Amino acid sequence: MTYISSHPAQRPTLLQSRLPQSPLALVVITAANTLLTWDLRRRTRRQLQNLTDTELQDIGLTRDEAYTEARRLFWQG
Repeated sequence: MTYISSHPAQRPTLLQSRLPQSPLALVVITAANTLLTWDLRRRTRRQLQNLTDTELQDIGLTRDEAYTEARRLFWQG
């Protein structure tokens, strides 16, 4: 009988199974991931400035909260 475990510690995750073996490749992937994260933050914060009060209310933000978030720098989490 074959037993397939569903316990997370006994299954490799997709990320673990696809990590590159080269340290340089890992550095490049990490840098690219960081740049993509920063770009997403920048675009999202810019879009906050264009939302109407109704749209802000739908996502649970006030105009002041949206302005404060939009003013944050892209590298600030």
